[in-house]
Amino acid sequence: MTLRNIIIGLVGLLILGAMFLAAGGSNLLTPKPTPTPLAALADWESLITASGTLVPVKRANLAFPIPGRVARIPVQVGDTVKAGAVLARLDAAELDAAVAQARAAVALAQANLAQLRAGASKEEIAAAEANLNTARAQLAKVRAGATPEEIAIAKASLDRAAAALQDAQAEYDKVKDDPAVGMYPQSAALQAATEQYRIAQARYQQVLKGATAEDLRIAESAVAVAQANLDRVKAKARPEEIAAAEARLNQAQATLRQAQAALANATLHAPFAGTVAAISVREGETVSPGIAILALGDLSHLRLETDDLSETNIARVQLNQVVSVTFEALPGKTFQGKVTHIAPMATAKSGGTNYTIHVELEQLDPALRWGMTGHIEINTK
Repeated sequence: MTLRNIIIGLVGLLILGAMFLAAGGSNLLTPKPTPTPLAALADWESLITASGTLVPVKRANLAFPIPGRVARIPVQVGDTVKAGAVLARLDAAELDAAVAQARAAVALAQANLAQLRAGASKEEIAAAEANLNTARAQLAKVRAGATPEEIAIAKASLDRAAAALQDAQAEYDKVKDDPAVGMYPQSAALQAATEQYRIAQARYQQVLKGATAEDLRIAESAVAVAQANLDRVKAKARPEEIAAAEARLNQAQATLRQAQAALANATLHAPFAGTVAAISVREGETVSPGIAILALGDLSHLRLETDDLSETNIARVQLNQVVSVTFEALPGKTFQGKVTHIAPMATAKSGGTNYTIHVELEQLDPALRWGMTGHIEINTK
């Protein structure tokens, strides 16, 4: 029985006694009435009562910031974990791949920037110079025309082609009167020999004639391209080229950080040391972002938070005020505590407007649990 119930019962008895005296019962009593009923009533009016819930001072309902399928939950309800401990993981295969791709992009951007700053290597310059020398030699050859050796080679090729054509013609003549001559191999051989002869003849005439204007233009263009490439290789990178390469590197690094952050969001860590109080998801299930899947609390530090202290009484409550606390789960036991926090704003609740206060207990009973209902009594006299 709480102090409040005792006082209410005492006041009821006093009122009944007063009614008895008013009906004449005072003649049967020798002692005169005392002012005790009024004093008790004053004490009762100075008493403030409220109910609340025992909760950890440090507690959190934890959720993933991204959607996904739960791959692993390494903890169970009742486990005590340290700050930073892994509580749950999502399937992160795609996120791992995104991080690897972003790292490769950063490495490539870094290499390009370093190459621009360092300039071309000796090997690259040598290769560019060799290409230019080859293009110049080809241009000189085109301008000089065919050498006697090239003319002789072309004439020899033409002679061989003419002899092959003559042989093919002779073989074809042997079967040319056959109506099915087109199906004979001699017909195909004659056609091939004729084509080879035409090619050799055109080549021989070209060698004799020398390079055309188009041949000369192509050779000169090749020299110009090779020279431009050598100049580019030898020249240092322009400031705008380096700035562009730096910008590409910064972009690649930002993409990497974003991918790493997304991967980190796939793991749920304990924000503080505490006890796992509830888990509302199983491995293999899909979760939505922001939906709490796990409750964590520091059970070493509990306090009572009221939810029904009326606005008519809150003005009489002060910080550090001593209170008496009882719990429905521990009948007959009374705990001492003090008010450590008074909410600055009311919360609407069915039946009226209420204020929340926090009550810290001087001593916790091992039997007390998170979520137990407690009742407080504050004497404001």
